[in-house]
Amino acid sequence: MDWAEGMKRLGLVFLTVLVSLGIAAGCGGGGWLSRETGSADVPAAPAAAVSERRPQETEEIPVFVSARERAVEAEIFRYGYSALATEEERLLYREILRSLQEREEETELSTLNQDLLEPVFAAVMADHPEIFYADGYSCTSYRLGDTVRKLTFAGSYTMDGQEIERRAGLLEEAIDGWLAGLPEGGDYEKARYLYETLIFHTEYQQGAQDNQNICSVFLNGRSVCQGYAKALQLLYQRAQLPAMLVTGEVNGQGHAWIVARLDGEWYHIDPTWGDASWQQDGQDFAAEGAQPSVNYDYFCVTAEQILKTHVPDEGQPLPDCTAVEDNYYRKEGCFLEEADPERIGEIFRRAIDAGEDIVRLQCSQDSVYEEAYRFLIEEQGVFSWLPGTAGSVAYADNPQQRTFCFWLDP
Repeated sequence: MDWAEGMKRLGLVFLTVLVSLGIAAGCGGGGWLSRETGSADVPAAPAAAVSERRPQETEEIPVFVSARERAVEAEIFRYGYSALATEEERLLYREILRSLQEREEETELSTLNQDLLEPVFAAVMADHPEIFYADGYSCTSYRLGDTVRKLTFAGSYTMDGQEIERRAGLLEEAIDGWLAGLPEGGDYEKARYLYETLIFHTEYQQGAQDNQNICSVFLNGRSVCQGYAKALQLLYQRAQLPAMLVTGEVNGQGHAWIVARLDGEWYHIDPTWGDASWQQDGQDFAAEGAQPSVNYDYFCVTAEQILKTHVPDEGQPLPDCTAVEDNYYRKEGCFLEEADPERIGEIFRRAIDAGEDIVRLQCSQDSVYEEAYRFLIEEQGVFSWLPGTAGSVAYADNPQQRTFCFWLDP
């Protein structure tokens, strides 16, 4: 994540610091690897534009916080807030949040420690994707000699009040529509439904309009990693699933994903890499006759799994993610503790009987993956359960996550 800071002395009385928040607009490669096509390099990402514009002081801008969201705000666990170590930081968090939500012209802060503002502001933004209209802040330090007597905060905004009001209505309508089909099941069922819904309705596009906020997804249907992550985070929060934005890098390029709490346990979820149809290295799977819709390799995974490819920003507080109960492959019964042909055949037959067009497998460890690869691919054992194929089958495998994906003939 790129942070820009500028300092400007006003007279002899106070000091103003402007801070803007941005993340590279591109995302790193996909989660799918193919033995035939190889893995793709991460596309270069243009640097995010940094804005230091302050709003008009006379401007009154409504806030995108619905009555429903205000009612449930206290019930939604916010990890960024909970990770703050002191009451001074938590009070500052609440002050910054109120200032951004209410668009206060200038908010006097309870702290005199200016070093707290950047990490606390980052925690607020990581917890609150609904604040789509702010990308930074200014801090004014009032001094008497060398002694700081007062600090004030003012948000930096990307649009005027009329535009925020217009978008707020459109966003509320779109989000309600996406939530209308939320299943009655448990946390896993809700999380999977929203993950899939986001992917089905969004196309990955570098340079998409508003790609650093939720407008790109809910209003335009095109975004990059930051938009995907914030949109899924907001959907989860509306479904009473705590979630927080995570920023970091993939292959040296800026990237964003989320952590979410399901059934009392935290998991990493990367919705951008879940959109398996985005292009890699100038080609997509359609060129091979197979167009996957959703990749589950990065849905509800542990820290150990995500760290194989993702590097969170240093100093970012994250929950322990060690649970596996709500991992897709385990939950759906396609996890292999060993490369047993009978067990593999059972998974294939179940998918075929259910009329599914894709068979997915994940292996427990490298040795199991290697044995399964030898049997299924090198020895062409996959054809034991695909008698209707014409001598070929489209597939993808991911050695890092130890997964296979086979497309069945319609």
